[in-house]
Amino acid sequence: MLALIPLLASLTISAVAQTTKSPWSIEEATPGSIQYAQLMPETTQSLNMVNEGLLVLQEDGLYADGIQGRQLIASRESLGLTPYYMHFKGDLLCANVGGDWVLWDYKKQQEVYRYSFDRKRWTHFTPTAQGHYALLSDGQNIAVVSPGQEPKLLTTDGSFDIAYGVSVHRNEFGIDGGLFPSPDGRYFAFYRNDQSDVESYPIVQINPQIAQYQPIKYPMAGRKSEKVTIGIYDSQKGTIQYLQTGAPTDRFFTNLAWTPDSKSLVIDEVERSQAETNLREYNVATGRLVRTLLKETHPKYIEPSTPIRFLQDGRFVRLSRVRGYNHLYLYSREGHLLTQLTDGAWEVKELMGIDEASGYIYFTSNKDYPIGQDLYRVSLKRPRVERITEGNGTHYVWLSPDFSLAYDRFSNLDTPSVEQLISLKGKRQVRELLRAEDPLANKYRPTVELGSLKTAEGDDLYYKLTRPAELEPGRKYPVVLYVYGGPHSQLVTDSWRSLRMGWDTYMAQEGYIVFTLDNRGTSNRGMAFESITHRQLGKVEMADQMLGIDYLRSLPYVDADRIGVYGWSFGGFMATNLMLSHPETFKVGVAGGPVMNWAYYEVMYGERYMDTPAENPQGYQESNLIKRAGDLKGRLLLIHGGVDPVVLWQHSQLFLQASVKAGTLPDYMVYPMDEHNVRGQDRVHLHKVICRYFEDHLK
Repeated sequence: MLALIPLLASLTISAVAQTTKSPWSIEEATPGSIQYAQLMPETTQSLNMVNEGLLVLQEDGLYADGIQGRQLIASRESLGLTPYYMHFKGDLLCANVGGDWVLWDYKKQQEVYRYSFDRKRWTHFTPTAQGHYALLSDGQNIAVVSPGQEPKLLTTDGSFDIAYGVSVHRNEFGIDGGLFPSPDGRYFAFYRNDQSDVESYPIVQINPQIAQYQPIKYPMAGRKSEKVTIGIYDSQKGTIQYLQTGAPTDRFFTNLAWTPDSKSLVIDEVERSQAETNLREYNVATGRLVRTLLKETHPKYIEPSTPIRFLQDGRFVRLSRVRGYNHLYLYSREGHLLTQLTDGAWEVKELMGIDEASGYIYFTSNKDYPIGQDLYRVSLKRPRVERITEGNGTHYVWLSPDFSLAYDRFSNLDTPSVEQLISLKGKRQVRELLRAEDPLANKYRPTVELGSLKTAEGDDLYYKLTRPAELEPGRKYPVVLYVYGGPHSQLVTDSWRSLRMGWDTYMAQEGYIVFTLDNRGTSNRGMAFESITHRQLGKVEMADQMLGIDYLRSLPYVDADRIGVYGWSFGGFMATNLMLSHPETFKVGVAGGPVMNWAYYEVMYGERYMDTPAENPQGYQESNLIKRAGDLKGRLLLIHGGVDPVVLWQHSQLFLQASVKAGTLPDYMVYPMDEHNVRGQDRVHLHKVICRYFEDHLK
């Protein structure tokens, strides 16, 4: 078993550097490249968990790794045309076989259902829990399909403006998909998204000789937004009933959850202001409102991102920040709070499942290690939190459907990967499945330091410092601050991949120090820590980053006259902001996909953190970097994807236009057919561009 290490009050972890003969290439340091993948630690190529254990494919068949050992689930011959099965439910596995979607019973070793349809058109496929029929979406309309039959359209008015059965609200609030089957398989809930009032935004595809106009819908802050409704398909009657959710229709309908009897659907209805949410229950047969189960408000914002989980007796568990940290609460069927199940100055990160038979709720958290992740459980009867995984670092966990086993993949600064099975019922047993050898044993290894700094208010800010393996006496090294700094992020985690592999490792090899700090406004630290940036994006974040710069200046091997900054997306906003606000500190900057004016960003994210431009004119004015283009003094490289649908290309172009008028001289690089994230071989090219820029202007 792994040793349990207490977190020191003042965290500082350093890894001993080892100089080796094999240097890193940029390709090896670029996630997504073949060379990068070849340096990853060995892991079990698993297909998910079943009650017997971890599904593992071998040459002769499909096995389950359990606490007592490995057992054969199915021979290779019985698997059919493909070995790529995932666990679906109970004894059923699912797979894509020759373009068909297949359900396969691994105990009976036979095919149960097979679906055939045009996958090029129907890109969204969701079966019932029983697998006996499914709903499809092509991004506009939805259809029902049964095994051995052709899809049957359920809607026909889908268009560029109207979409059925896909994610809404630009995937905010944890939304991932638009089709929701009921537990008994009779009903399907689905989103209908009317974007008729949302302005079309021009995206241009340049590959054809005559460039093509391919618009997208993009609701900008303060402007008209989507109108979402929720339909219910009744498979017995073949009818559709819409929930009577009423006005206003630009609310956000999130976290859909079915009651165990399949008679009601419960929805978090978030007001457009995002300062209030109402958890409402609707009768799916009539579409009528049954009751409002609870209401939550906050003077800044609310962001419910996890559907409630019902117990069979009707009580439900809710994950909420209503009291400052993300915690679990138990409610009655009528919405009365029964008890707070978890409490403290730490966050529940993910609700993994509820084992009603044993009375435990399983979740992941950073309770005992702010830059790590562990599996915990809490009793429904006596709310006492129990830590399941051991060893400070990051534990990625899967649970078996019957909650008898946990699969734990662990790593930290000094541990590439350790995989274990942990029994969750009866006497605690642990079986180690794999302890990966160090894949970087013969590679150049920089020194990595994890530590924390305190703000004037007493908040701990965790950082990662990556530096050359051996420091030459008397030499001072250039620094690159790698920054993100926005919500939904935590860059500093004690995990092998985030600390040992990537761009910062390559840069340390080339003689740079790379520093990353999670400022206030980032995730997993509680509502007060995150929301302090509300209505003033960039201010507090920059102050915290400058605290990190002060620390760097105190180090004898840092050249305070050669400090650069690099960030992407929100990090691009931060990099540009730091270059404009602190020209005496930052000599060189690289800003990729940068937000330059929050008024040009989307409704859901932008209004949550900034309110609307009409409600917060000062905040939008002060964070508008376009108006400050004349403040640029150092070398700034702007990079943007030419078909970016997230942070529109318009942002950096407007900054360029303002720079021309102001007489300042930023540099510019466009990836013509890349979206917000530059991927594949283009990403290798991107890293070469960035490294050369710092080499030319900082080193």
